[in-house]
Amino acid sequence: MLWFEITAAAPPDEVDAVAALMRDVAPGGVTIEEPVDILGPEMGFRVRGGEPVLVRAYLPASELGAVLTDDLRQAMQAFPAVELIARPIYEQDWAVSWREFFGVVDSGRRLVIVPSWIEHEPAPGQVVIRLDPGQAFGTGHHETTRLCLAAIEDLLTPGIEMLDVGTGSGVLAIAAVLLGAGHADGIDVDPVAVEIARANAEANGVAERLSLRAGRLEPGAGRRYGLVVSNISTDANIGLAPAFGTAVAPGGVLVLSGILAADARRVAAAMAVEGFRLTGARYERDWCLLELVAAVAPE
Repeated sequence: MLWFEITAAAPPDEVDAVAALMRDVAPGGVTIEEPVDILGPEMGFRVRGGEPVLVRAYLPASELGAVLTDDLRQAMQAFPAVELIARPIYEQDWAVSWREFFGVVDSGRRLVIVPSWIEHEPAPGQVVIRLDPGQAFGTGHHETTRLCLAAIEDLLTPGIEMLDVGTGSGVLAIAAVLLGAGHADGIDVDPVAVEIARANAEANGVAERLSLRAGRLEPGAGRRYGLVVSNISTDANIGLAPAFGTAVAPGGVLVLSGILAADARRVAAAMAVEGFRLTGARYERDWCLLELVAAVAPE
């Protein structure tokens, strides 16, 4: 099948606004590709700051796709510094070409994420996650995922039950089980992501201790967890505040990521309404992760 790959080269301070415009017309969402230097086999990459960031979307090569592309060009006139490029791409090429951009990622003290197509000899004490993200979010390369992995390493206690909200590739739930969680559940609104996460759980030998389902976390949905991690977005996290209030066990920990640093106070305030107390925050570039503890009912 033929698609149009639409690429916007945007200044760093306009990336979020440009991505929002493109997301409005792209049925499969967008990808954001920062300029990087590839350091070599198994050495990962280094981000080059201050350079244009590539925001990509894919539209079907059809009459509808042409109309959407034209609409996008019109909307992009509000960003005169953004260069917009369209090129045809076949689905079979798209399915494999992105792999060249992903290397091994060391995240936290012990965890290392290794793409399934790369050979890697772990160092002593490393916990290796074999990952094929497919079309799902969560490769370990993005700041929000790295922040979550570091928090899980620090906050997870052996045998704890963990919930991963917006599980994507399943990387956070898999990491929790490999680090000693008794059981992990993952939930995602995208059924494709859930299937990818299941395949990754099988590849890492944790499928029996990891349950995955498609859907949305609802208030009072059932079991309560000692650790809940949600790496989605500011507004999505705020919208789920009542559900977090019933998903986290009293005294349990809620970890929220996918939050721009400028929005941290707004998210913390929304969680305080549900009885959560802010105990810590982590930052990487423009992104923030919040650590909160659920109130314990008085005896």
